[in-house]
Formats: sequence, C-alpha cells, structure tokens
Amino acid sequence: MKIVKVYLGLWLYCGSFSSAEPGDLIEYNYQSTFSITAIQFVLNSLGNGLSIPVYPISVYDIKYESHSQSGIIDTLAGLVIVPQSPTEAFPILTYQHGTIILDSQAPSVTGVGTDNLEVLLVSLVTAPSGFITVIPDYTGIGDPDKYHPYIIADPHTEALVNMLRSVKKLSIELEGDDTFQFNEQLFLIGYSDGGYATLASQKGIQMDYSDEFSVTASFPMAGPYDLTGTMVPYFLSAPEYTQPYYVPYVLTSHLWYYQGLDVDFSNYFEPFWADTLPSLYDGTHSGGEINALLPENPLDILLDDVLEEFENNEDHFFRQTLEENTLLDWVPESPTYFYHGIGDDIVPYENAQMAYDAFIENGASNVTLELFAEELGGHSALALPCLLAGYNVILDYQVISPKGDMNSDGLVSLIDLALLSESLLVEYNMTDFEWWAGDCDYDHHHSVVDILMVADMID
Repeated sequence: MKIVKVYLGLWLYCGSFSSAEPGDLIEYNYQSTFSITAIQFVLNSLGNGLSIPVYPISVYDIKYESHSQSGIIDTLAGLVIVPQSPTEAFPILTYQHGTIILDSQAPSVTGVGTDNLEVLLVSLVTAPSGFITVIPDYTGIGDPDKYHPYIIADPHTEALVNMLRSVKKLSIELEGDDTFQFNEQLFLIGYSDGGYATLASQKGIQMDYSDEFSVTASFPMAGPYDLTGTMVPYFLSAPEYTQPYYVPYVLTSHLWYYQGLDVDFSNYFEPFWADTLPSLYDGTHSGGEINALLPENPLDILLDDVLEEFENNEDHFFRQTLEENTLLDWVPESPTYFYHGIGDDIVPYENAQMAYDAFIENGASNVTLELFAEELGGHSALALPCLLAGYNVILDYQVISPKGDMNSDGLVSLIDLALLSESLLVEYNMTDFEWWAGDCDYDHHHSVVDILMVADMID
C-alpha cells in the first residue's frame, strides 16, 4: 500500500500549537484507491444487490485538531473516502461506527479492508454512489495513551464537528483525480454505539454549531438514547448479557471523564476489579477477553453498597452522569429516522420508542420510527438490514451538484444564473460550495465568462 504523509503548517515542525484552531488539518495519509471493477467485486463477495458503484474512490486517513468545551486540546483521527469526480460536488455522509474497544480496530488504522468489515461495507456502498464518506475514530480510539469516553455525548459532537472542518480543508489540499468538492448536504448515520453517537452529534450540531453546519437528515439506529429511563432498569433487571463488557466500559468511561484519570476505582468496585479494570480497558484487550473474565451479572463487580445506592438513589453519581447523557431533552429540527429491532438483545428497542415518543410529544414534525419484527433477529443480525434501509432513504435525499448549480439542487437553471449574476454585482459571504459552483472555467473567480457558460448549460 502506498503511504504518503503530509504535514501541514510550519508550526508542527516548531512544536508550537499555540496558533492551532479546532478543525485544523494536521496530517493526511493516502491509503488506497478502488476502481469501479474492484468495488463491484468486493460487494459481490459480500452479498449481491448491495450497491451499484458509479465512482472510483480514494481512501485517506487524517489527523486533526480538536478542542473540547472544557478547553482540552487533542489530536484525533479518522477515515475519509472520496468519490473521484472533480467536476461534481457531493454530499458529506458521516458514519458513526459501532462499539470499538481495541485500538487496532480504529477506522484510520484498519482503513478500507477486511480487518474491519463494518468500515469496508459502509465505505464501498456509500462513497462509490456519490458521498464523501467521513468516519471518525473518536476520542481515545486508536490512541494507546488515551481512553475512549464511551456513551458520553459531548465528545462525539466535538470530534465530528472538528473532523468535518478538517475534511473541508482536505478538499483544498488534494489534487488530481482525488480533488473533491462538498455541497450543502450533510447526512449522519450509525448503528449501536454509532446510533447513540449519531443522535448525540445531531443534537450537538443543532444546539451549538447551527451557524456552521446544517444536518440534511439523521439516521440513528439501535442506540441507547434513553440511558436513565430504559438502560438503567435494563441493567438492574440482570438480563442475560451477550456482551457483558459493555457495562464496565460505560462505568469506567464515566468515572474517568467526570472524575479524572486519578479517580480511585476502589471506591466503586470490588478490590480485584478496582485493580484490573484500568488495564482491561486500555485498548489492547478484546471484548471477548473481557467477557471471559466478567461475572454473569457484570454489575456484581460493584461494591455492594455502591450497587445498592445505584439501585435506590436517584442522586447517585452513575445515575447523574447517565441522566446527563440521555438524549431525549430536545426537539430535532432535521428529518430524523430511527431504526431498531424489537428482538434486540443488547440495546432494548424501547430506547428508540421512548426517543420517538418524546420528540413527537415535544412538537417534532419530521421524526420517523421503524421497528423490525422480533423474528428477524437480535442486535447483530439487524445491523445490515437497518443500515441498508436507512441508506435507501438517504438516496432519496441525495443531490450531486454539477458546475453551475449555485443552489445545490442538482440542476442548472435560471435560478442559478441569477445567483451567479448576483455574486458579481453584490458582495456577500458565499460558501465554499457556491464559489466552486460558480467558477465554471476553473480560474478561481466569478466572471462574465462563468455567466455565459451557465447560460449555455441552460440552453
């Protein structure tokens, strides 16, 4: 595999990050290119009818600057898959991956290959059909020196927003066949932990970044959105856990995130687990390894008095942090499509039902819930059906913009001619996409020549 490392900005070499801004593109590495023939071959091997590729794609991993709301500066990573067509502008589709515990499974590390089938499938279905596909690693994943704040809302938003900023800067850096341009559409989609990250990021963007980003539509799937009303009673019911390591993953993450890395685990966990948990969740142990060590009920790792207080005290630390990260206290403005299986054996479908009901009750006008029948299977079995169902809806929204399409509706019309003419006569802050769309002769300016070219397209 050809690897090209590009470092951006003299400040990197000087070791000074004082001028760095959230979303700065620090580094990008070329990973691979897939021809249409190669894409179709892989898709056929995974299952017929998944997609019909239209564009060759190129794969890059990137590193970018991210700032948390508390002021912590971090370097995060992710994967970007771009369709090759320098004459068209594409929507951005962000895919929020499911639970990852191994650093070696970070999307930027595995790339688009057989080491991560989730990333492979999503990338080869979405990007070749005309989406700039963005897959964040998220905080701590792929970084052996950091933990991942699992099922915590704000870090998801911060990582995604800053990655979107850096991807737009990447579009300026790439040349040749890999030159790409984004239009005004932004789609969010994810399953399981990725479903939670999708709804959390949608909320965060709407609440804090609406002046910069607008979500065209969001597709949260099989996520634990209702942590206090659904997940806590589920945990306390001592169900048969198919993946018990999820529970300590939540508990340890919330302790580290809210109480700091020097938190004393012996205040919460039985002695063996207080000593063992930090090393189990260091990114080098698989879920299977951790499952093999855990008791049948993973809550039994808690001290008896801690478990009793967790069961009975609404003000208990874990109750409070789970409440803070429950995602039902807002009203989505963008079209939102929930997908969940009634037979889900890991994340109860009531999470989606409760979220849907709360949003409708609070006045949401464009929220949809699709529940898959119990006999269709559990959490893992329904991942692909849910994702394909959501993807087919995304295709109904998708707009691919040619040069001249100033209003990003996929067509070149008199409206676009008027908008381009206005850009020459009246000064206003055009978006990057509008500049690209109006520059039909590729001279980096809007001129009478561009107007004549758009008029010719209309004729």
